[in-house]
Amino acid sequence: MADELAEAVQIIRVAYDGIEIAMKVGSDGIEAMKKVLAVLKGMLDYEKNLGRTSMKKLLMRGGDLQVLEFSNSEMRKVKRLAKKYGILYSMMPNINKGQTEIIFHSEATPRINVMLQKLKSCQISTFDDYVKKSDNDGKNKLIDYFQKQKDGNERFHSQEAEKAGEIMQGLIEKVGLYAVDNKSISADSIEEKFHIEKNTAEEIIGKLVTMGALEKSEIENNYNVIMNKEALTKRINSYRNIVERIRAVSMSKNRNLEDITVSKILIKEENSRAVKTRVPGTWGEKVRYVWIKKENIMEIHNGKTMLTFLDMEKEYKLYDKSNKVVQMIKGSELYEGHYDSVGVAVRKRYEKMSPKQKITNKTEEIGKGKR
Repeated sequence: MADELAEAVQIIRVAYDGIEIAMKVGSDGIEAMKKVLAVLKGMLDYEKNLGRTSMKKLLMRGGDLQVLEFSNSEMRKVKRLAKKYGILYSMMPNINKGQTEIIFHSEATPRINVMLQKLKSCQISTFDDYVKKSDNDGKNKLIDYFQKQKDGNERFHSQEAEKAGEIMQGLIEKVGLYAVDNKSISADSIEEKFHIEKNTAEEIIGKLVTMGALEKSEIENNYNVIMNKEALTKRINSYRNIVERIRAVSMSKNRNLEDITVSKILIKEENSRAVKTRVPGTWGEKVRYVWIKKENIMEIHNGKTMLTFLDMEKEYKLYDKSNKVVQMIKGSELYEGHYDSVGVAVRKRYEKMSPKQKITNKTEEIGKGKR
Protein backbone atom coordinates (compact mmCIF):
# COMPACT_ATOMS: atom_id res chain seq x y z
CA MET A 1 0.00 0.00 0.00
CA ALA A 2 2.83 2.39 0.90
CA ASP A 3 4.56 1.60 -2.40
CA GLU A 4 1.35 2.23 -4.34
CA LEU A 5 0.88 5.56 -2.54
CA ALA A 6 4.47 6.60 -3.26
CA GLU A 7 3.94 5.68 -6.92
CA ALA A 8 0.74 7.78 -7.08
CA VAL A 9 2.50 10.78 -5.59
CA GLN A 10 4.99 10.68 -8.44
CA ILE A 11 2.29 11.13 -11.10
CA ILE A 12 1.71 14.76 -12.11
CA ARG A 13 -1.17 15.76 -14.36
CA VAL A 14 -1.16 18.95 -16.39
CA ALA A 15 -4.08 20.27 -18.44
CA TYR A 16 -3.02 22.09 -21.60
CA ASP A 17 -4.75 22.93 -24.86
CA GLY A 18 -7.88 21.00 -23.87
CA ILE A 19 -6.13 17.74 -22.96
CA GLU A 20 -4.64 16.25 -19.81
CA ILE A 21 -0.99 15.26 -19.87
CA ALA A 22 -0.02 12.71 -17.21
CA MET A 23 3.69 12.66 -16.35
CA LYS A 24 5.54 10.30 -14.05
CA VAL A 25 8.49 11.77 -12.18
CA GLY A 26 11.38 9.49 -13.03
CA SER A 27 14.81 9.00 -11.53
CA ASP A 28 16.06 12.22 -13.14
CA GLY A 29 13.76 14.26 -10.91
CA ILE A 30 11.23 17.05 -11.24
CA GLU A 31 13.45 19.37 -13.32
CA ALA A 32 13.84 16.77 -16.06
CA MET A 33 10.09 16.22 -16.05
CA LYS A 34 9.50 19.97 -16.43
CA LYS A 35 11.67 19.99 -19.55
CA VAL A 36 9.69 17.11 -21.04
CA LEU A 37 6.46 19.00 -20.33
CA ALA A 38 7.89 22.15 -21.89
CA VAL A 39 8.77 20.25 -25.07
CA LEU A 40 5.29 18.65 -25.21
CA LYS A 41 3.66 22.07 -24.85
CA GLY A 42 6.02 23.48 -27.44
CA MET A 43 5.09 20.71 -29.88
CA LEU A 44 1.38 21.34 -29.36
CA ASP A 45 1.82 25.07 -30.09
CA TYR A 46 4.15 24.33 -33.02
CA GLU A 47 1.62 22.03 -34.69
CA LYS A 48 -1.24 24.40 -33.92
CA ASN A 49 0.53 27.14 -35.87
CA LEU A 50 0.97 24.74 -38.80
CA GLY A 51 -2.65 23.58 -38.66
CA ARG A 52 -1.74 20.05 -37.52
CA THR A 53 -3.20 17.90 -34.73
CA SER A 54 -1.03 14.75 -34.68
CA MET A 55 0.69 15.54 -31.37
CA LYS A 56 -2.63 16.26 -29.68
CA LYS A 57 -4.06 12.95 -30.91
CA LEU A 58 -1.00 11.07 -29.65
CA LEU A 59 -1.27 12.62 -26.18
CA MET A 60 -4.99 11.91 -26.03
CA ARG A 61 -4.18 8.22 -26.38
CA GLY A 62 -2.12 8.35 -23.17
CA GLY A 63 0.74 5.98 -22.45
CA ASP A 64 4.36 6.24 -23.53
CA LEU A 65 5.74 8.17 -26.46
CA GLN A 66 8.73 6.99 -28.48
CA VAL A 67 10.98 8.81 -30.94
CA LEU A 68 12.30 7.45 -34.24
CA GLU A 69 15.47 9.18 -35.48
CA PHE A 70 16.59 8.75 -39.10
CA SER A 71 18.54 10.43 -41.89
CA ASN A 72 16.91 13.33 -43.75
CA SER A 73 17.53 11.47 -47.00
CA GLU A 74 15.02 8.80 -45.93
CA MET A 75 12.19 11.21 -45.15
CA ARG A 76 10.09 10.26 -48.19
CA LYS A 77 10.48 6.54 -47.46
CA VAL A 78 9.47 7.01 -43.80
CA LYS A 79 6.34 8.96 -44.81
CA ARG A 80 5.39 6.28 -47.36
CA LEU A 81 5.92 3.40 -44.91
CA ALA A 82 4.08 5.17 -42.07
CA LYS A 83 1.10 5.64 -44.37
CA LYS A 84 1.29 2.03 -45.51
CA TYR A 85 1.31 0.66 -41.94
CA GLY A 86 -1.20 3.16 -40.56
CA ILE A 87 1.18 4.77 -38.06
CA LEU A 88 0.13 8.06 -36.48
CA TYR A 89 3.17 10.27 -35.91
CA SER A 90 4.15 13.84 -35.18
CA MET A 91 7.20 15.28 -36.91
CA MET A 92 9.65 17.21 -34.79
CA PRO A 93 11.01 20.53 -36.13
CA ASN A 94 14.23 19.98 -38.05
CA ILE A 95 16.84 21.30 -35.62
CA ASN A 96 19.38 18.46 -35.82
CA LYS A 97 21.53 18.82 -38.94
CA GLY A 98 21.20 15.76 -41.16
CA GLN A 99 18.70 14.04 -38.83
CA THR A 100 14.90 14.01 -38.62
CA GLU A 101 12.78 12.76 -35.72
CA ILE A 102 9.15 11.66 -35.50
CA ILE A 103 7.16 10.94 -32.34
CA PHE A 104 4.88 7.88 -32.24
CA HIS A 105 2.84 6.04 -29.62
CA SER A 106 4.40 2.95 -28.04
CA GLU A 107 1.45 0.87 -29.27
CA ALA A 108 2.83 1.33 -32.81
CA THR A 109 6.24 -0.13 -31.88
CA PRO A 110 5.67 -3.51 -33.64
CA ARG A 111 4.85 -1.68 -36.91
CA ILE A 112 7.80 0.69 -36.42
CA ASN A 113 10.07 -2.35 -36.02
CA VAL A 114 8.92 -3.57 -39.43
CA MET A 115 9.83 -0.14 -40.84
CA LEU A 116 13.31 -0.33 -39.29
CA GLN A 117 14.17 -3.30 -41.48
CA LYS A 118 13.59 -1.17 -44.57
CA LEU A 119 15.60 1.87 -43.41
CA LYS A 120 19.36 2.27 -43.67
CA SER A 121 20.19 4.27 -40.56
CA CYS A 122 17.75 4.85 -37.71
CA GLN A 123 17.19 4.34 -34.00
CA ILE A 124 14.39 4.41 -31.45
CA SER A 125 14.58 6.16 -28.09
CA THR A 126 12.13 7.09 -25.37
CA PHE A 127 10.74 10.60 -25.48
CA ASP A 128 12.39 11.38 -22.12
CA ASP A 129 15.81 10.28 -23.39
CA TYR A 130 15.38 12.28 -26.59
CA VAL A 131 14.62 15.45 -24.61
CA LYS A 132 17.55 14.77 -22.30
CA LYS A 133 19.86 14.35 -25.31
CA SER A 134 18.85 17.82 -26.49
CA ASP A 135 20.42 19.41 -23.41
CA ASN A 136 23.68 21.23 -24.10
CA ASP A 137 25.62 23.36 -21.62
CA GLY A 138 22.59 23.84 -19.41
CA LYS A 139 20.30 24.74 -22.31
CA ASN A 140 17.79 22.57 -24.14
CA LYS A 141 17.78 23.33 -27.86
CA LEU A 142 14.24 22.01 -28.29
CA ILE A 143 12.86 24.32 -25.62
CA ASP A 144 14.96 27.17 -26.99
CA TYR A 145 13.60 26.54 -30.50
CA PHE A 146 9.96 26.52 -29.35
CA GLN A 147 10.50 29.71 -27.34
CA LYS A 148 11.90 31.45 -30.42
CA GLN A 149 8.91 30.20 -32.42
CA LYS A 150 6.57 31.60 -29.80
CA ASP A 151 8.37 34.93 -29.72
CA GLY A 152 8.34 35.05 -33.51
CA ASN A 153 4.61 34.35 -33.73
CA GLU A 154 3.85 36.99 -31.14
CA ARG A 155 6.05 39.43 -33.01
CA PHE A 156 4.33 38.78 -36.33
CA HIS A 157 0.75 38.43 -35.15
CA SER A 158 0.34 41.16 -32.56
CA GLN A 159 -1.00 44.54 -33.57
CA GLU A 160 1.57 46.19 -31.36
CA ALA A 161 4.39 44.48 -33.24
CA GLU A 162 2.88 45.47 -36.57
CA LYS A 163 2.73 49.10 -35.47
CA ALA A 164 6.29 48.88 -34.18
CA GLY A 165 7.35 47.52 -37.55
CA GLU A 166 5.68 50.40 -39.36
CA ILE A 167 7.35 52.90 -37.03
CA MET A 168 10.74 51.25 -37.63
CA GLN A 169 10.26 51.40 -41.41
CA GLY A 170 9.39 55.08 -41.12
CA LEU A 171 12.46 55.73 -38.98
CA ILE A 172 14.72 53.95 -41.46
CA GLU A 173 13.50 56.27 -44.21
CA LYS A 174 13.81 59.41 -42.07
CA VAL A 175 17.30 58.50 -40.88
CA GLY A 176 18.34 57.62 -44.42
CA LEU A 177 17.21 60.99 -45.79
CA TYR A 178 18.84 62.76 -42.84
CA ALA A 179 22.06 60.90 -43.67
CA VAL A 180 21.87 62.02 -47.31
CA ASP A 181 21.62 65.66 -46.23
CA ASN A 182 24.54 65.32 -43.82
CA LYS A 183 26.74 63.01 -45.95
CA SER A 184 27.56 60.87 -42.90
CA ILE A 185 25.95 59.77 -39.62
CA SER A 186 26.65 57.94 -36.38
CA ALA A 187 24.48 56.20 -33.79
CA ASP A 188 25.06 59.12 -31.42
CA SER A 189 23.89 61.72 -33.95
CA ILE A 190 20.75 59.68 -34.75
CA GLU A 191 20.02 59.23 -31.05
CA GLU A 192 20.22 62.97 -30.49
CA LYS A 193 18.33 64.02 -33.64
CA PHE A 194 15.39 61.58 -33.39
CA HIS A 195 15.28 61.10 -29.59
CA ILE A 196 15.55 57.33 -29.76
CA GLU A 197 17.58 54.80 -27.79
CA LYS A 198 21.10 54.04 -28.98
CA ASN A 199 20.43 50.35 -29.64
CA THR A 200 17.53 51.36 -31.94
CA ALA A 201 19.83 53.82 -33.72
CA GLU A 202 22.42 51.07 -34.21
CA GLU A 203 19.74 48.71 -35.53
CA ILE A 204 18.64 51.30 -38.10
CA ILE A 205 22.24 51.84 -39.21
CA GLY A 206 22.58 48.06 -39.59
CA LYS A 207 19.51 47.96 -41.84
CA LEU A 208 20.84 50.80 -44.00
CA VAL A 209 24.23 49.06 -44.28
CA THR A 210 22.49 45.81 -45.31
CA MET A 211 20.61 47.75 -48.01
CA GLY A 212 23.89 49.12 -49.32
CA ALA A 213 22.93 52.70 -48.47
CA LEU A 214 25.73 53.27 -45.93
CA GLU A 215 29.31 52.15 -45.55
CA LYS A 216 31.73 52.43 -42.66
CA SER A 217 33.78 55.60 -42.57
CA GLU A 218 37.45 55.76 -41.70
CA ILE A 219 36.29 57.81 -38.71
CA GLU A 220 35.38 55.49 -35.86
CA ASN A 221 31.63 54.83 -35.39
CA ASN A 222 30.78 56.97 -38.43
CA TYR A 223 29.05 55.85 -41.63
CA ASN A 224 29.16 57.52 -45.04
CA VAL A 225 26.21 57.74 -47.43
CA ILE A 226 26.85 56.13 -50.82
CA MET A 227 23.49 56.90 -52.47
CA ASN A 228 21.64 60.01 -53.57
CA LYS A 229 18.14 60.77 -52.31
CA GLU A 230 16.34 59.20 -55.28
CA ALA A 231 18.33 55.95 -55.17
CA LEU A 232 17.95 55.72 -51.39
CA THR A 233 14.17 56.20 -51.52
CA LYS A 234 13.88 53.51 -54.19
CA ARG A 235 16.05 51.10 -52.17
CA ILE A 236 14.07 51.70 -48.97
CA ASN A 237 10.78 51.09 -50.78
CA SER A 238 12.14 47.81 -52.19
CA TYR A 239 13.31 46.79 -48.75
CA ARG A 240 9.92 47.66 -47.25
CA ASN A 241 8.17 45.56 -49.90
CA ILE A 242 10.20 42.45 -49.22
CA VAL A 243 9.88 42.86 -45.42
CA GLU A 244 6.11 43.21 -45.79
CA ARG A 245 6.03 40.17 -48.05
CA ILE A 246 7.91 38.07 -45.50
CA ARG A 247 5.47 39.22 -42.81
CA ALA A 248 2.42 38.56 -45.02
CA VAL A 249 3.54 35.06 -45.97
CA SER A 250 4.35 34.24 -42.34
CA MET A 251 0.94 35.44 -41.13
CA SER A 252 -1.15 33.83 -43.88
CA LYS A 253 0.62 30.47 -43.99
CA ASN A 254 1.99 30.25 -40.45
CA ARG A 255 5.44 29.78 -41.95
CA ASN A 256 8.83 30.09 -40.37
CA LEU A 257 10.92 32.22 -42.76
CA GLU A 258 14.58 33.16 -42.61
CA ASP A 259 16.24 35.85 -44.71
CA ILE A 260 19.33 34.86 -46.72
CA THR A 261 21.85 36.70 -48.88
CA VAL A 262 22.97 35.23 -52.20
CA SER A 263 25.96 36.55 -54.14
CA LYS A 264 25.19 37.24 -57.80
CA ILE A 265 28.22 35.22 -58.86
CA LEU A 266 26.19 32.14 -57.88
CA ILE A 267 23.56 32.82 -60.58
CA LYS A 268 23.52 30.09 -63.24
CA GLU A 269 20.56 31.28 -65.33
CA GLU A 270 17.29 33.18 -65.04
CA ASN A 271 13.96 33.70 -66.75
CA SER A 272 11.15 36.22 -66.40
CA ARG A 273 9.90 34.65 -63.16
CA ALA A 274 12.85 33.14 -61.28
CA VAL A 275 16.61 32.94 -60.83
CA LYS A 276 18.57 29.69 -60.74
CA THR A 277 21.45 29.92 -58.24
CA ARG A 278 24.16 27.50 -57.17
CA VAL A 279 23.74 26.26 -53.61
CA PRO A 280 26.76 27.48 -51.57
CA GLY A 281 29.19 24.69 -50.69
CA THR A 282 28.33 22.50 -53.71
CA TRP A 283 30.49 22.14 -56.80
CA GLY A 284 31.87 19.71 -59.39
CA GLU A 285 29.85 16.55 -59.96
CA LYS A 286 27.86 17.22 -56.80
CA VAL A 287 26.91 20.79 -57.68
CA ARG A 288 23.31 21.67 -56.80
CA TYR A 289 21.06 24.51 -57.92
CA VAL A 290 17.84 26.00 -56.53
CA TRP A 291 15.32 28.32 -58.20
CA ILE A 292 14.26 31.51 -56.36
CA LYS A 293 11.23 33.57 -57.40
CA LYS A 294 12.13 37.07 -58.54
CA GLU A 295 9.22 38.56 -56.61
CA ASN A 296 10.99 37.45 -53.41
CA ILE A 297 14.34 39.05 -54.31
CA MET A 298 15.77 42.47 -53.55
CA GLU A 299 19.20 43.61 -54.73
CA ILE A 300 21.59 44.99 -52.08
CA HIS A 301 25.28 45.95 -51.85
CA ASN A 302 25.22 47.91 -55.12
CA GLY A 303 23.55 45.06 -56.96
CA LYS A 304 26.24 42.49 -56.06
CA THR A 305 24.05 40.55 -53.62
CA MET A 306 20.44 39.39 -53.50
CA LEU A 307 18.38 39.53 -50.31
CA THR A 308 15.64 36.88 -50.21
CA PHE A 309 14.27 34.25 -47.81
CA LEU A 310 13.77 30.51 -47.31
CA ASP A 311 10.65 28.84 -45.93
CA MET A 312 11.87 26.53 -43.16
CA GLU A 313 8.93 24.14 -43.60
CA LYS A 314 8.94 23.97 -47.41
CA GLU A 315 10.48 21.11 -49.42
CA TYR A 316 12.81 22.62 -52.02
CA LYS A 317 13.86 20.92 -55.26
CA LEU A 318 17.61 20.78 -55.91
CA TYR A 319 18.82 20.38 -59.50
CA ASP A 320 22.08 18.98 -60.90
CA LYS A 321 24.07 20.55 -63.75
CA SER A 322 21.82 18.74 -66.26
CA ASN A 323 18.82 20.54 -64.72
CA LYS A 324 17.38 17.30 -63.35
CA VAL A 325 15.79 17.18 -59.89
CA VAL A 326 18.11 15.05 -57.75
CA GLN A 327 17.04 15.91 -54.22
CA MET A 328 14.17 17.24 -52.13
CA ILE A 329 15.41 19.14 -49.08
CA LYS A 330 13.62 20.92 -46.25
CA GLY A 331 14.13 24.67 -46.04
CA SER A 332 15.54 24.43 -42.52
CA GLU A 333 18.21 21.93 -43.61
CA LEU A 334 19.05 23.97 -46.71
CA TYR A 335 19.37 27.12 -44.56
CA GLU A 336 21.48 25.60 -41.79
CA GLY A 337 23.70 23.59 -44.10
CA HIS A 338 24.41 26.14 -46.80
CA TYR A 339 23.14 29.68 -46.23
CA ASP A 340 23.19 30.65 -42.53
CA SER A 341 26.94 31.04 -42.04
CA VAL A 342 27.38 32.40 -45.59
CA GLY A 343 24.84 35.19 -45.00
CA VAL A 344 26.45 36.17 -41.72
CA ALA A 345 29.91 36.15 -43.31
CA VAL A 346 28.75 38.31 -46.25
CA ARG A 347 27.19 40.92 -43.97
CA LYS A 348 30.17 41.03 -41.60
CA ARG A 349 32.73 41.14 -44.41
CA TYR A 350 30.95 43.97 -46.17
CA GLU A 351 30.55 46.01 -42.99
CA LYS A 352 34.25 45.63 -42.15
CA MET A 353 35.46 46.69 -45.61
CA SER A 354 37.05 50.10 -45.84
CA PRO A 355 35.81 52.44 -48.60
CA LYS A 356 39.09 51.82 -50.47
CA GLN A 357 38.63 48.04 -50.33
CA LYS A 358 35.10 48.35 -51.68
CA ILE A 359 36.27 50.47 -54.63
CA THR A 360 39.02 47.92 -55.37
CA ASN A 361 36.54 45.07 -55.09
CA LYS A 362 34.13 46.77 -57.47
CA THR A 363 36.92 47.51 -59.99
CA GLU A 364 37.99 43.85 -59.95
CA GLU A 365 34.41 42.74 -60.62
CA ILE A 366 34.09 45.13 -63.56
CA GLY A 367 37.38 43.79 -64.91
CA LYS A 368 36.15 40.21 -64.63
CA GLY A 369 32.99 41.13 -66.49
CA LYS A 370 35.03 42.41 -69.48
CA ARG A 371 37.07 39.23 -69.84
